[in-house]
Amino acid sequence: MEKMEKTEKKGSQPQNRVLKAGAGYIIGNYLLKGITFLSAPIFTRLLTTEEYGNFGAYLSYEGILYIILGLALHSSITNAKYEYKEKFNEYVSSLILLSGISTCIWLIAANMFYDGYSSMLGLSRVIVNILIFHCFGSSLFQLFNSYVSLSYSVKSYLLLTSVNALSNMGVSVVLILTVCKGDRLMGRILGVAFPVIVIAAYICYYFFKMSRPVVKKQYWAYALRYSIPIIPHGISQVILASFDRIMIKRMVGAAEAGLYSFAGTIQSIVVVVSTSLDKVWKPWFYEKMDAKDYTSIRRYASKYMFGFALFVSMVLLGTPELVKILGAREYWNTTSCIVPVIIGAYFSFIYTIPVYVEYFYKKTNYIAFGSVMAAALNIVLNYFCIPKYGYIAAAYTTLITYFLYYVFHYLLAKKIHGRSLVSLPVLFQSSFFVCLAGGTAVLLEEMLVIRWLIDIVIGFLGLYWAEKSFGLVRVVKRKLKKS
Repeated sequence: MEKMEKTEKKGSQPQNRVLKAGAGYIIGNYLLKGITFLSAPIFTRLLTTEEYGNFGAYLSYEGILYIILGLALHSSITNAKYEYKEKFNEYVSSLILLSGISTCIWLIAANMFYDGYSSMLGLSRVIVNILIFHCFGSSLFQLFNSYVSLSYSVKSYLLLTSVNALSNMGVSVVLILTVCKGDRLMGRILGVAFPVIVIAAYICYYFFKMSRPVVKKQYWAYALRYSIPIIPHGISQVILASFDRIMIKRMVGAAEAGLYSFAGTIQSIVVVVSTSLDKVWKPWFYEKMDAKDYTSIRRYASKYMFGFALFVSMVLLGTPELVKILGAREYWNTTSCIVPVIIGAYFSFIYTIPVYVEYFYKKTNYIAFGSVMAAALNIVLNYFCIPKYGYIAAAYTTLITYFLYYVFHYLLAKKIHGRSLVSLPVLFQSSFFVCLAGGTAVLLEEMLVIRWLIDIVIGFLGLYWAEKSFGLVRVVKRKLKKS
């Protein structure tokens, strides 16, 4: 016991650094996401539901293609840090060069064979070229974010993200109201693509200044061996998250795709927290796995899941009001669609706990297999359910798929590691709590007072839990004294 106390005290400083970084990511991302939330009521009024749906389809294409074009090279960054150490910056610069070569090949091929696929995508040649440059920018952005998260560099991450978010909204609005008044969809696409392309140019300068890019087979072989199995995994992740929009557009209509895309805007409230926490969870998890400190992982994984479940439950209960604040009147009847989408986001979040076990042991082939099977299941369910039940079916099929996806990775991680790093009772309790909150939100949609009373109770429960788990009051008092 005494030994454990000394170890805990010794490790308190790094632990505080992780908690501080996590809080920084969440607070900063919410300030940035506030821009996106502010933009939602603007763009749902500037664009028709059809244009909103077509833009959602464009983002789905971008989400898929950037992984293929960028070869999912960002996924090798964490392992490469331990592999190459003092040569790490040279490794990253070499990957950027490889991404640039891949982009050039795709650009040539896309223009040469445009007539063969144009009718299938429904995108003009100009938009296809914008899409390719946009994908190159996104791949470098992802690589940069993976790089800075290793050192918990919250400020670097937030700086570029804030520039992107502000430019995205500002450029889009200006274009839609001026030069793209007759083609508002083009204005929105240019507004989201141009800032990312400019940021990509800065990222190239940033890394090339630190280390001259080199063609080194050793780096490329290592990255490709690790990352290529991740490509089907990444594509499958995008299919699970957003391919529904494309299927809804094709099978039901662009207006319905617009309504479903709006559900993603509400879901992003949850996604912001999950991605922010993931920025610090992954490097912390790797450090603990490398030190074989499985007890800490299991303890904090339980807190990780339960705390997130409380947060998601609060969002679910406030969904009807969020819809009315962020959406125009034609979006107000989407609550029953948004609830399963948010619950699906919860299972998408907790799946990262077991999947990082597979990453750590470099079992990326298993990750790819599970993701492809989940994506295939989602497409099949959508194919049969969307025509029969409408766009809302996509929300429930995605929820079912994410749940099965988590179960698969949980069992696989347990087999690879030899034992579970997650407490099953906490997992069941957290999942049940989230599903119960979702059902309550739908059943009591018209009973605002009752819903918000329950929400307030959960909020106080969350504060009590945070105090018991992390000493929240002491942390706040310490911060206030310093200020």
